[in-house]
Amino acid sequence: MDQRARRLLSALPALAAALVLLSAVWTQPSPVVVEEVVEYGVRGRFVLVNRHNVTLNDFVYIALPQNTSFQESYVVRVEPPLLRLVKDEDGNVMGVVRVVAKPGEKVAVDVEYRVVVRGYRIRVDLARGEWPPLSVAERYTSKTAYWNTYNLTLVGLAYSAAYADSPLETASRLASWVLPRISYTVNLGRAGSDRALIRTFGGYAVRGDCVEVADVYVTMARALGLPARTAYGVLLTSYSQRMWLNMSTVGEEGEALLQHWGGHMWPQVYIPPYGWVDVDMLDGMSPNVGVYSARHIVFGVEETKYYGSALTSSCIPSYLDLEYVEYEFRGVRR
Repeated sequence: MDQRARRLLSALPALAAALVLLSAVWTQPSPVVVEEVVEYGVRGRFVLVNRHNVTLNDFVYIALPQNTSFQESYVVRVEPPLLRLVKDEDGNVMGVVRVVAKPGEKVAVDVEYRVVVRGYRIRVDLARGEWPPLSVAERYTSKTAYWNTYNLTLVGLAYSAAYADSPLETASRLASWVLPRISYTVNLGRAGSDRALIRTFGGYAVRGDCVEVADVYVTMARALGLPARTAYGVLLTSYSQRMWLNMSTVGEEGEALLQHWGGHMWPQVYIPPYGWVDVDMLDGMSPNVGVYSARHIVFGVEETKYYGSALTSSCIPSYLDLEYVEYEFRGVRR
């Protein structure tokens, strides 16, 4: 037997061991299971009005459906045509169009997208989750304009309700604490966590709509060292739906607004190995930590930059006023 053959034979045990390890990796189940896939055709229209006494040549920023781990988005058409795509500080991609409007004139921006959404569920039996590295925690646990992590009341409540060794257990306990304390009411502005948490005769409550619920959850999660942010977009009641928003009447509609508008905001927490985990307590009024339906369409996330509320974030003019928003969603389950 020559020297080359001896070397080959001596390497066989190591090769066999490597194959066993690779086989274990290949057959290891994923900690995230995709439960549904829905492809949407989306058409939208934004009506803008010039309430100034001069002709305006305005740049309008359009929120686009984002590309995420569970969403694929394609721009089919924008009219007027896109001038460019821009990315904000939080990584959200927006389209920029230019419109010209005379005094009192109304102009429309029409959009069309194709979006594929994957509803998922995390496998908590496969991974308890790990606390993220310091660099991630520093970025996503700091105090911001709407998330006051120095509020001693919120900090104290967070520790008493949700402190745990596992980040996944922390996220779950926190969702279970917030959920029964939601006092839902449509809020046209944004209260922030300081004003959304109120003291009642029955104890603490979270008063507001999806924005306030998300703000309180994110603030308390950050106070516990759990990286958190908000996602915004729409939550559909069915795969095919039309929704609209008349900015001149929203102040009078109150709860009736929910009958024709599905703008939405919800928290996300960062937990390795899952990554960003959605926590939408208002989807079916359940904790929903890592249980995400394909009826969500993400138009952006908030980490450091804020767009006011889920009402106006879809179209942001520079000088014109947004008067009307309309979307039509046509979804087909794959």
